Amino acid sequence: MKSSHSWRVDCALIVLLAMVLIWPMFKTTYYENWLTIDSTFIADGRYLQEHLPHPGWDHLWYGGTRWDYIYPPALRYGTALLSKAFGLLPARGYHLYTAIFYSLGILFVYVLVRTGSGVRAAGWLAAFGAATLSPCYLFLTDMRLDTQPFMPQRLNVLVRYGEGPHMTAFAILPLGLAFAWRGLRAGQTHWLAGSAFAFALVVSNNFYGAAALALFFPLVSWAVFCETKDWRVWPRGAAAAALSWGLCAIWLSPSFLVITPRNLALVSRLGHAWSFWVMMAMAAVYMLLTWRWARRGMASWTIFVLGAAMIFGINVIGEYYIDFRVMGEPSRFVPEADLALILLLTWFGYLAWMRFPTRPARIALALLFVVCCAPAYPYFKKPWHHFTRTKEYKHRKEFEIAEWTARNRPNTRSYVTGTLRFWWNAWHNNEQIGGGAEQGVHNFHLSGFYWRTVTSSDPHLDIAWMQALGVDNLMVNDKTSALPIVDFEHPHKYKGVLKVLWEDGKGNWIYEIPRRSGSRATVVNAALYPGLREPANGDDAEAVNAYVKMIETSSESRAATRWLASDTLEIETETKPGEAIAVHVSFDDYWRARENGAEYPVHRDPFGQIRIDVPPGRHTVTMHFDTPLENTVGRWATGLSLALTLFLVVRRRRG
Repeated sequence: MKSSHSWRVDCALIVLLAMVLIWPMFKTTYYENWLTIDSTFIADGRYLQEHLPHPGWDHLWYGGTRWDYIYPPALRYGTALLSKAFGLLPARGYHLYTAIFYSLGILFVYVLVRTGSGVRAAGWLAAFGAATLSPCYLFLTDMRLDTQPFMPQRLNVLVRYGEGPHMTAFAILPLGLAFAWRGLRAGQTHWLAGSAFAFALVVSNNFYGAAALALFFPLVSWAVFCETKDWRVWPRGAAAAALSWGLCAIWLSPSFLVITPRNLALVSRLGHAWSFWVMMAMAAVYMLLTWRWARRGMASWTIFVLGAAMIFGINVIGEYYIDFRVMGEPSRFVPEADLALILLLTWFGYLAWMRFPTRPARIALALLFVVCCAPAYPYFKKPWHHFTRTKEYKHRKEFEIAEWTARNRPNTRSYVTGTLRFWWNAWHNNEQIGGGAEQGVHNFHLSGFYWRTVTSSDPHLDIAWMQALGVDNLMVNDKTSALPIVDFEHPHKYKGVLKVLWEDGKGNWIYEIPRRSGSRATVVNAALYPGLREPANGDDAEAVNAYVKMIETSSESRAATRWLASDTLEIETETKPGEAIAVHVSFDDYWRARENGAEYPVHRDPFGQIRIDVPPGRHTVTMHFDTPLENTVGRWATGLSLALTLFLVVRRRRG
């Protein structure tokens, strides 16, 4: 069979088989698993679908934040565009997007292995292993017990934990590495351009996928360099990386790179210095030994799989047993560690098969292969057993409370926790002072307040914080609630203190936060601003009460607001001499306040919100979030990078 024909046949068969294994995913609207963070990506896709082509600002989360800050864009756009094109619910669009890339991800493992090793059989073995096996279960007991029996971890984290962005990025990664392998080895620019495009998709889906790329790509470069002894491998790799960044520049701005580590610090622990130096020492030994082995004829693919197994093995298994941690959360890389071990085992199994051609040896190897694959049998026998799908959601408390708020308290901001927080924006444009996850936080005063509220026993400072941040509704749930996650340690502290707007007698309450202004803006005495200071932490009652006193009592004037678009807020009010407008929206340098051709100064106040200085009189002020300069430059960089990528690919085809 000709090589090109065998490629086509194999690719078609592998994609088909992968689709069969996960077929229920293609038809899923919701899983009967309401703990998953699928909800946040569904909410993002729904919001984007309503505000295409680009919202600019998201006023639903964290008192408002840049849309680009919340998450890399690819999965959000994939969800929105699929939903819009086929008339699907955003939840269905999200699951369709992830199912497509999960199936392609199995194929891309085959493409990588066959490209790197040149062996068709090794590609098939690796694809089979990626679709059905998780070698890490041998070492990670807690991980094995935390999944449905024998379900491969890459599927488990997707279905059970909602890691759609990570698994999509992980699916695309092998394709980019395969393109890079060819481009680095031969210096063919069209393959390098293809790798840059694939890498840009990896980064644009998820940062854990990007972190895995940052580990895998140097290993590919080193393996090819050991084989070719060609120093031009390194500038070729740098060129591919630069082109990949250019393709992402439209959203991967300098400020995004500054704010994202601050957000990650909220949800991950710091690394250890000793882990870093151990990793550096192991990398040095690996490079020294593989360089020598390459001179004696070791294949570049062998060098790569050894390095991948070492890097991901020490990170994931080392973290489990000895708290080895360089950065981030190594346990998130279990699917990558699985893949690295599968590549190693299948390749060395193939080498052993070729090295020992005698009948007894091959029988022994075949039996060993059967034993290694035995754990996959229960999954392979009933692969659909692990999907518990449903189209029903209106019976859920998450929907009931969000629906009541949308109908009875529209255009208000709420404090929500637990799974209510996850699903709050999956169906409605209800504002919440938190968000689906600690990603995209723009005003870091929110973090101390948010978690203080669920742990403290003092309701009065909680209420003051909510008044300061423009919160209108407080959703409280106790341990008798049907919600899967309940965060409040003292849920009954508000009884008799706040007015009850709604309760169901089943452990769920909605309280009203008393505010002079029920809108996103308040008129205040500007002379009081110099006497305010930033809160030191969530327990800084002095700073909070002083700010609330200004907001609630310093003026009798009122302001009405409405969102004209995702990035445009209209404010109607009348101010007296010496008064300013306090806006309960997170400050950003690119907010502008305009009225009848005039532009008013916009300042950051001590609580990270907006202050607008206006003259006395009646006003209809339009606040608009202008496109940041860095994003304008990024659009040009991405446009030029995309044009260059297409030129390099098309030029090769014509040649």
